[in-house]
Amino acid sequence: MSGAFDEERFRNLLLSLPSKAIAILYDRYYHSLVRIAKSLTHDQKASEDIVQETFVLVWESYKQLGQHCDRSIEHYLVRVVRNKAITYYKRTIDLNEQQVLFLNGHGFPASEHPAEAKMIRLEISREIRQVIVRFPKRERECLLMKMDEEMTTEQMARRLNISKKAVERSLTSAGKRLRRYWLSRK
Repeated sequence: MSGAFDEERFRNLLLSLPSKAIAILYDRYYHSLVRIAKSLTHDQKASEDIVQETFVLVWESYKQLGQHCDRSIEHYLVRVVRNKAITYYKRTIDLNEQQVLFLNGHGFPASEHPAEAKMIRLEISREIRQVIVRFPKRERECLLMKMDEEMTTEQMARRLNISKKAVERSLTSAGKRLRRYWLSRK
């Protein structure tokens, strides 16, 4: 992301001409920081917003950033963007999980029209099953046992003749695949 960059000289510029220094940072790092954020959020607009927020933070704390530090300003920018992107991603996952529960429909939002809610649940279930059939065999088996038979981890482990830990790993991996799919639909 960076070539030769004189940290000490730049920190002095940041203290004496903060707007010019931040413009240099922006020109130098903006696109790379957006790519980092997008790799974590999978959302271009949110990634651009995260990078903008990061530069606002730089502006607000330019005096502290202008002080000598063992870590580079690039390191600081990357760390802030990564943390903001991870927070955004977790918040998005939490909201999606609150809106739709993939495994068995419990907690589906109440509707004034029960028939409509049932049709929506069926459509979501159908769509999810179309995705699940493409999962690796073990993940697919575990997830379908959980969805269709509401089996416990221990019951699945006995039926598949594998450890409970292996079942848990398969369910975790399948859940991540479903979330990635769901987020990619946006």
